[in-house]
Amino acid sequence: MESGAFKQPIFVRDDGFVLRKIECLMDAIEFLEEWPVERRGLLHAAACETCYSAYDGRKSVEAAHKTFTTWARRVRVIEDVPLAPSWMTRPKIGPVDRLTEVGR
Repeated sequence: MESGAFKQPIFVRDDGFVLRKIECLMDAIEFLEEWPVERRGLLHAAACETCYSAYDGRKSVEAAHKTFTTWARRVRVIEDVPLAPSWMTRPKIGPVDRLTEVGR
């Protein structure tokens, strides 16, 4: 199996309208397995098959990401959440941080 991590996370809403971040194959598989049986269909089955195949190493993680995204769009649970650029989220080490460390 590849690492299983997606290059880009997928944001979805579950039935309780809770926003979930799908970052890897296991997240996608868990979400698909939790999906109500009465709402499953052929595209759900294809997404499950592709994710399990990627987990077993028979398909790529990218294929699983694409299939899961397609399914999530079709059932209208996907949320387009803009990601912050890395320069906005990585730890900052600046003059203020250095001053507080010196004073300790």
